[in-house]
Amino acid sequence: MRTIYRWIRRGMTGVFTLAVAAGILYFFYFTITSIVDEVEFRREETRRDSVRDDTATAIAPTIESESALLAGDTVLTITRPTEQGDAANVSAVTEVATESAAIVEPTATHTIEITATSTNTATFTAEPSATDTAAPTSTPSPTHTLVPPSNTPRPTNSPTVVAQNPTAFPTNTPPATAFPTNTPYPSDTPTPTNTFTPTLTHTPSITPSPTFTFTSSPIPRPTLIIEGTYATPVATTFLDIPPRAELVEDDPNIVNIAMLGTDVTGGQTDVIIIVTINKETGTAAMWHLPRDLLVYIPGNQIDRINRVWQIGQQNGWPGGGWGLLKEMFIYNFGLEIDHYAKVSFDDFKAIIAELGGLTISVDCSLRDWRLIDPETPPELAFAPEGWEPYWEVYTMPIGVQTLDPYMALWYARSRVTTNDLDRGRRQMDILRAMWQQARSEGIFTQVATLWPRALEIIQTDMSLEDILSFVPLAINLNPGSIERYSLSIGVHIENYTTPDDGRSTLLPNWPAIRQVAKEFVTPPTGNRLQYQSSRIEIFDGTQYGLGWDQVAADRLAWEGFIPILQESQNVAKHEVTLIYDYTGEEKGSEIDRLQEILRIGDSQVIVEPDPNRQYDYRVVVGQNYNSCVYGSSSDDVPPPPPQEVSG
Repeated sequence: MRTIYRWIRRGMTGVFTLAVAAGILYFFYFTITSIVDEVEFRREETRRDSVRDDTATAIAPTIESESALLAGDTVLTITRPTEQGDAANVSAVTEVATESAAIVEPTATHTIEITATSTNTATFTAEPSATDTAAPTSTPSPTHTLVPPSNTPRPTNSPTVVAQNPTAFPTNTPPATAFPTNTPYPSDTPTPTNTFTPTLTHTPSITPSPTFTFTSSPIPRPTLIIEGTYATPVATTFLDIPPRAELVEDDPNIVNIAMLGTDVTGGQTDVIIIVTINKETGTAAMWHLPRDLLVYIPGNQIDRINRVWQIGQQNGWPGGGWGLLKEMFIYNFGLEIDHYAKVSFDDFKAIIAELGGLTISVDCSLRDWRLIDPETPPELAFAPEGWEPYWEVYTMPIGVQTLDPYMALWYARSRVTTNDLDRGRRQMDILRAMWQQARSEGIFTQVATLWPRALEIIQTDMSLEDILSFVPLAINLNPGSIERYSLSIGVHIENYTTPDDGRSTLLPNWPAIRQVAKEFVTPPTGNRLQYQSSRIEIFDGTQYGLGWDQVAADRLAWEGFIPILQESQNVAKHEVTLIYDYTGEEKGSEIDRLQEILRIGDSQVIVEPDPNRQYDYRVVVGQNYNSCVYGSSSDDVPPPPPQEVSG
């Protein structure tokens, strides 16, 4: 037995020794293999660099022929690569060298040699050659530039030299603002650590650096001739110009008003909500149009809708920005706009201050950065470094909220965890909440007295007589008589990147959009009028005390119902939302629509027919209530606060 144990022990010892030896051999094998792979990789990298150099030399004649098309104009653009994506796109150097055709020799070749050396300084130096007359040297410091993510193409990983004919497409780049006075987001633009020092020299041939790539100008689409009184566009557009729309209404009882909100520069109208009022039917509707929607600007070209006002002001259109905006709506939407009211961010906060704050139903929780103290000086809140102590991530919960001017603007502008379409929905909620609050506080009966103060805040073409004509409707209008319209991705619009400068925009489906325009000015349908006749009582069964019954009532009002809030102190706690149907009608009645709006299944509907009923339906809001129209697109807020100039 001992002999057996001895042999077993020796066998196990041998196995262990072999395992250790195998491990050591594998380690050496792995190490040697890694070294060989690294050597091969570096050889391959050297070979590719050699091929790239040869290729750059080979294509020099082609680039030279492209340069001959410049007719004496050369544009050099170098973009510094950055790791911050859309938030830090900086144009590093732009040099324009123009030579008159009258002084160019027939046999002369106008060429450029560009060399770049990578350094760790933030200095840009332009050195002249023997043929240059002057070349100033500048050493700019890092610039704090805020750029909207939706307006700026994502930077590439390598600088790009672009040699092309002058293009008439606007770049739509907002003016650089070191410290916006009313933007609730600090900048996180880092100090540049790796820049390029270019040297511009006139030489007999073109020898571009291998790290630069040549990009030809995009081929524009043909311009269509515009019928009627509209002039041919001043520049070739990158999209076919749509045919002019037919007018959707010509009724003197219908008044269309453009509610506009401008960015910090006061030029672009980043909030566009059209309000239509039907004085005959006593109804109203709102339609939000996203700022990135591409439209034809009469006499100009295809561009984003938020630039129409600015272009009208700059180009001297009759009536300025307002005149061009009216023409744009007639041409693209077939919609005649009768009046406008325009406010800036500061104007909006002033209005909320005059109201004493804004009480609004929040049906979707919202998470975004906000200033801990709204009075924080801009030089601290928006400093490139050291902004962290002044900002916090805040989540606004579902429920009835009373917002001060800063938080009302925060709620209207936030888009970190939502999108521009959802932001438009919230902005229409704010307009309705302002109307409800003004009515409850009797402000409409004081219009004549408050009008001079209103003119100090609001820019409008409406007179006091125009405003007074709307007062009876504003006082008697039911919340269920206000409709809300929006555009949908995949139905009315599609995401689109412009070929000229890579802007993120929205491509319109004009037949679908013009159908919405017709519905927008049409009086309420029979189904909607039937909803208003339904008697619905609302109870709060959450026991949270956050006003979820009011949130549900406001949600139903957008769909045409007129619910009645009831006292809920003695209501037992409900974990789920319930609907009591006292009509006993079959499927196809209003109960189907109620279930769809409140997202309630059949198991949460209790049918109790009552011929002597006072109400047709009872809704008891439970703790699982969630009728959010748009859900959040992200569960987490990015670490640094986003940058945004407009919107």
